[in-house]
Amino acid sequence: MPNYGVSAFWAERDSRMKKTYDGVRRTVMKSEQLSKQVSRLIVADIRSGEYKPGDRLPPETELAARYGLSRTVLREALASLKHDGIIDSRQGRGIVIMKPGNREAFRLSDVTDSMSRSELNSLYEMRAILESEAAALAAKRLDDEGGGNIRRYYDEMAEAVRAEEPGDEAHMRFNDAIARASKNPFLVEFLDFLHGRLGALAKELRLSTMVDPARAALVLAEHGSISEAILARDGPGARQATRTHLINAANRAGLEILAP
Repeated sequence: MPNYGVSAFWAERDSRMKKTYDGVRRTVMKSEQLSKQVSRLIVADIRSGEYKPGDRLPPETELAARYGLSRTVLREALASLKHDGIIDSRQGRGIVIMKPGNREAFRLSDVTDSMSRSELNSLYEMRAILESEAAALAAKRLDDEGGGNIRRYYDEMAEAVRAEEPGDEAHMRFNDAIARASKNPFLVEFLDFLHGRLGALAKELRLSTMVDPARAALVLAEHGSISEAILARDGPGARQATRTHLINAANRAGLEILAP
């Protein structure tokens, strides 16, 4: 057999295998996306009060019919909820809704794109509450290392503004430096998780901010006020500067937080 025939055979074989792999991958991805959507719907039903702690979910056949999907996808969604401690399945009792205090995970929507405006508003509000207190603690517990990191990353943000760049990395490091200066490891970990959930929205806002040099300068000034208060070990001032910045950031995103 000529060499070009062998090459053609293997090329065709590889192409068929790639198509098969891509098809399987798309099926798996679609299944994962559906299971995530269903798990969010079930959580929404729990939050709305349709299902209360201690209640039993309907049988799998009924749930599958209700959400219009296969039992395989439904089981993936239920497995995810069970892993997070939101539901529990016991022989003879069926699937039971767990009390929030018994859950093993704090659950948020997987991506901000899937959140409602109300959920985003509440999430941003929680961020403002936690970050303002983290800044106050950082001012109170500041040491040389923490102060040096806050100065360094603020300077990097200022350089990004001068260069008309988004400064994503510098901004993330600045936030992380403040959290770490609080000396509360749980606060550091949870704020890192929260920033991850808000990452896409925050990046979009920073990109839109850099289009307008005047707005970029204003946002930098807000961070400067936070930095100055922490470095001066002014806890109340750091709390208020952070709160003011995040209220303004929410407004720039079309949200309203900490309002009556």
